[in-house]
Amino acid sequence: MIVGYSYAAENLCPSCTLKAMRASGITVPRGKAHEDAIRGAAATLGIDFDDQHSYDQGDFPKPVTEQQCVTELTEVPDGEPGVRHAISDERCTGDKCGKWLVLGEKSPTEAALTRVVRDSYELPKVLARDVAGTLREWGLSHPEFFDGDNVKQAAAQHPHDWSSYRFVDYPKSHEVRPISTPDYETEECVHCGRPWEDHTLICDVCKEPVPAAGKHSHEIHVQGQIKFREVKPKERA
Repeated sequence: MIVGYSYAAENLCPSCTLKAMRASGITVPRGKAHEDAIRGAAATLGIDFDDQHSYDQGDFPKPVTEQQCVTELTEVPDGEPGVRHAISDERCTGDKCGKWLVLGEKSPTEAALTRVVRDSYELPKVLARDVAGTLREWGLSHPEFFDGDNVKQAAAQHPHDWSSYRFVDYPKSHEVRPISTPDYETEECVHCGRPWEDHTLICDVCKEPVPAAGKHSHEIHVQGQIKFREVKPKERA
């Protein structure tokens, strides 16, 4: 299946290909599907569109199929669960386009991706925002490109509270309730898949990141003398 075209050192979506051809002075029929229109333009110019070795992509577009689309991911950390070194798609490099050739659409905005991560993986809002930002940095900017393992891997990069769930009155009930303290040492956090001691928390007092297994305290200084209201004993009748 043709999802785009290689033309003038660019990998373009069909719409951008037609625009680029017209901008180069090539007459392209209107009102037709992109492949039919480009084939028609090739026939007019005497180009054998099916023999890609007979012409140069600098002169006329060559088709790009779904199987040819690959984007290498160089920012995803190695050695972690969910690592994906490449995705089977490529962005259109046309001016201000950025559509994915196979998906046929752009990646969602940062705010929209945050909502997807928050709602689909039940993350707290702040953590969802941080995870969405990390996924975008890694090149996993569309929900079709990442899964739960990638989300946990990204969550592990950011401070957050350990969290899990418990069944209420199981097996009589399948209701679950959130918990914030593990019952046993190796119990995993639902957000990142790591045990309590591997977490970094945010101190409520100083707002600084603190290792969960470390010691962290604050001295509270009180100025002046603490005064207590005098309470007089009741007189006996």
